[in-house]
Order: sequence, then C-alpha cells, then structure tokens
Amino acid sequence: MANTVWWGTYPEAGLGSPTGTGEGVWRQSASDASRALELPAPSFMAGHPSLSLLYVTSEEDASQLHVVDVSDESAPSVAASVPTGGSGACHVLISPDARTLYISHYGSGDLSVIQLDENGMPVAEAAAQVLGHAGSGPRTDRQDAPHAHSAGFGPGGHHVLVADLGTDELRRYAVRADGLLDDHGIAATLPAGSGPRHFVVGDGRGGSDLLYVACELSGTIVTLRWDAHAGEAYAIAEQPVTTVSPRSADDNYPSHIVLHDGVLFTGVRGADVIALHDLSPEGQLNYRTSIDAGHWPRHFAIIAQRLHVGAERGHEVRTYDMDDVLALPPENEVGYVAHVAHASAAMPSPAFAIALP
Repeated sequence: MANTVWWGTYPEAGLGSPTGTGEGVWRQSASDASRALELPAPSFMAGHPSLSLLYVTSEEDASQLHVVDVSDESAPSVAASVPTGGSGACHVLISPDARTLYISHYGSGDLSVIQLDENGMPVAEAAAQVLGHAGSGPRTDRQDAPHAHSAGFGPGGHHVLVADLGTDELRRYAVRADGLLDDHGIAATLPAGSGPRHFVVGDGRGGSDLLYVACELSGTIVTLRWDAHAGEAYAIAEQPVTTVSPRSADDNYPSHIVLHDGVLFTGVRGADVIALHDLSPEGQLNYRTSIDAGHWPRHFAIIAQRLHVGAERGHEVRTYDMDDVLALPPENEVGYVAHVAHASAAMPSPAFAIALP
C-alpha cells in the first residue's frame, strides 16, 4: 500500500471546465499509472492513519466528500458520500485521532466539519458545522470575498488555522474535545494582496514556533512567529519563493508547500519549478535552487524517498529520487533552473497525490 500513490485529477480541460468528463482517482505504481475510479473533480484527499480509506473532496458548486475504500487496490470503491455544505471544496484535513475532517471551500469561503465514527465513516448525512467568514482584499480579480484555500493545525494542536486567500488572513478556530470548532477570530493578518494559500508549521529550530506561508498572489513565502499565549502569529520575514522568472505565465504562483528534513519545498506555477529553501538553526529560510517540475506543478508529495509532482497543465506526473534532489548545490547564477533525472507518466490534469501508511 505504501508504494502505491493515489492521485486526484481535474477534468482534462482543466480547473473551471465542466466536471464529470472523465476525471477521477488514479493509481500510480512503480511501472504505470491508470484511472482506478471515476469521480467528479477529486482535487484533494486525506488518508486514514490505520484504515484503507481515502477522504476525497469533489471540487464542485455543490461539493461532496467521498469515502473511498482502497483495501482492494485493483478495484477501489466509494463507501459513502456526503455533501460538504459549501462550494469549491479544495482541501481536507483529518484530525490526529481520525474522528474529524475539516474541509476548506475556495468558492464559498466556508470551513466545514464532518465527524467520523470508529470505522472511519461519517456519522451524519451532512456536515456538523459550516463556518463562514466575511471580508475581501485589494486584488479585485481574486479577493472579492473569502476564499478558504487550506486548513492546518497551529503549533500545539489547539487551533485549526485556515489560510484565506481572499482576505489575506489566517482564520483561527479553537478545537473542542469532540473535534468541533469555536470561531476565535483571526490568528494573523498577512501583507495586503499576498493571498495565503498553504502553510506548514516549522520544526522548532531556534526554540521558536514558526509558520511558513506560501502566498499565491504575491509569489512569496511569509514567515510568521507564533505566540502561544495569545494564539496569534506575526510576520517576521517575507521573500520571493524563487529567483526563476515566470516561464509559462505572467507571474509566479506558489502552490503546495512541504517541510522535509530541514528543507522547505514549494511548488511554483509560472516558473514551473519546485523551489528549495534550507532552514538555518534559527528557522530562517535560505534559498538554494529550483528544479524543473513540468508545466504547472499544482501539487507534490514526498513518499518513500521519492518526490512525486503533478504537472497539472502538462498532463503528467513526475517522480524524482530524493537523494538526487537533496544533493543539489546552491544555484550558480540567479534564476538558474536545475534539471534532475526523473520518471514520467501521462495523467490528465493531476491535482493531488497521497499514499496511505
């Protein structure tokens, strides 16, 4: 199971085109990739920590959560489906005890909460909570309203933080014992027009709790310091995500972000690279280099010492050996793009990758 990578895909024509046109959940093994289950726009997933279950969001106007049983890898099946209560579901977070899911909605801006039983199934036919928001940002083309793009646990695990691209905020929700949430306002306000998309919590270097936020609209990474007493975070640094100029768009748009063994990996659409930053002992980001990642790297995952990248508009998935990636030296000139040997498999509009334990 751990050697199988599961992918969600958009319709072949891409995000925004009509759903139900052949997209679905794909299975990638060492030798090939093939569609295993047809579902409308399954753009994000979470995995159960001990059961062979994937939690898959369909990014539709009336979004749904699908529980997909992959115990038989050759014939995965939908075990349950429930409406999420919002539109444009684009991210799902599972709690450490696997009893609660938190679903972010780009379209409606909501965060919904779905509770699970001991078998990993939804306890009800609807979300237990749908938490809305209000506000906007200076970018009228992208920030007309709240756009919840992802959710993650803050340092200490007492809050769920939502990266709201539309309002330039990290929204804060206190986690109750049963997994339900209480709205506790705003944890951080990021630079105006930055558009926070995804974030990761630092590894504790330097004795401080840091968050690294990939900001889609400004093309930057913003470093925040977390104040545990106040439950708030403050920006302490901001820097361009890569030195590589845009190659396939008018600007650079950071996508997914992962911290692995003291190295921060960030996907960058436009430049079409994965950018690498090394963390200093104090948690400062030091740009190293960027690797060519195919056309429009929307999502990537580091699984079993391999880097799997979904090039959404290139309609391919690439697999790199992490030893080759981590051995890369600092760029030898500003804007340098490193080319690393990789395997490639055709896949229409890959949007998300995951492997179960």
